Amino acid sequence: MMESLRTELPKYGGIYVQAEDELAAVSMTLGAAFAGHLAVTGSAGPGLSLKMEALSYASMAELPIIVINVQRGGPSTGLPTSVEQSDLMQAIYGSHGDCPRIVLAPQDVEDCFYIALEAGRLARKYSCPVIILSDQALSSRIEAFAEPDLDVHWVEPHIDLSTRREDYRPYPLDRTTHHAPPGSRMSSGKYPVISGLEHDEWGHPSGSPKMHSQMTAKRRQKLIDAAAEFPLPKVHGHQEGDVLIVGWGSTYGPIKESADRLPAEGFKVGALHLRHLHPLPNGLETIFNRYEHIVVVEMNDYGAYGYGQMATLLRARYCNPAIKSLCKTDGLAFRIREIVTGVEKHLAGAG
Repeated sequence: MMESLRTELPKYGGIYVQAEDELAAVSMTLGAAFAGHLAVTGSAGPGLSLKMEALSYASMAELPIIVINVQRGGPSTGLPTSVEQSDLMQAIYGSHGDCPRIVLAPQDVEDCFYIALEAGRLARKYSCPVIILSDQALSSRIEAFAEPDLDVHWVEPHIDLSTRREDYRPYPLDRTTHHAPPGSRMSSGKYPVISGLEHDEWGHPSGSPKMHSQMTAKRRQKLIDAAAEFPLPKVHGHQEGDVLIVGWGSTYGPIKESADRLPAEGFKVGALHLRHLHPLPNGLETIFNRYEHIVVVEMNDYGAYGYGQMATLLRARYCNPAIKSLCKTDGLAFRIREIVTGVEKHLAGAG
């Protein structure tokens, strides 16, 4: 990311800054967002841990930033050159307090391009942090894909310094936040404040219990609104039947081919891949209810309760006992045979 951005960003009027550490990097990103720009920072899992306090600030101050996490084996420095998908819970819940953010995951190298564009759009629309969970298997892979039409996807950066009306509030309770960059004139003469403290609609610190409840609900509503706009993922293979294989991130290819092979053994199998991890798209339960078994394939540990991280979230969200896990933590990507064999064992055990 550093090698690419430091050469490419200046060509398009962007600025590249190498910070001294992860804390400084994400804090500079917050400063750029406050100034009206859309900024991105990135790291691996340990770096995301270091960025968490500043991410809480971004949620409270409702600043649009993008954070890319290229997951690798952990914890600590773990397996720095191997693949894992064990940062999902950290990405969603890692910061202190109720700290809403949007979490996305690309499914292949081509999707890395398009999901970055979507992350930028969502960060600006909902004025919140957006985390992209890539992983080592994607970051070190080379794939051929159709060249995007950049004229279609180009968004011209624009900072709106126009005079704000008398009724302008940066944190209105009844609509999405839209900050006024420094230098914008306030007709009311009342200038907004940016702070990590809880605040009123103008950003001024407030210790009111009622205001904190209202602002917490407002920030939560952003995720509810985002979930309503996320499209349902398409099911590959059988649209109903014996088993639905669910995955996210770089498991996309092996899961899809596994769903193509299993029907030869007499099973009706579908495959579903999640790109919007938090919040989840509305209506997934209608798809899950069409299958007898749901096997979530992911590269993290079964944990104390016997389920991977995504499976845990799905079971908590839908209370569906058909949701089971197929996990691995050897630092290697899933092979098709591993998925096929794992699904067969689930079906045999259920039978």
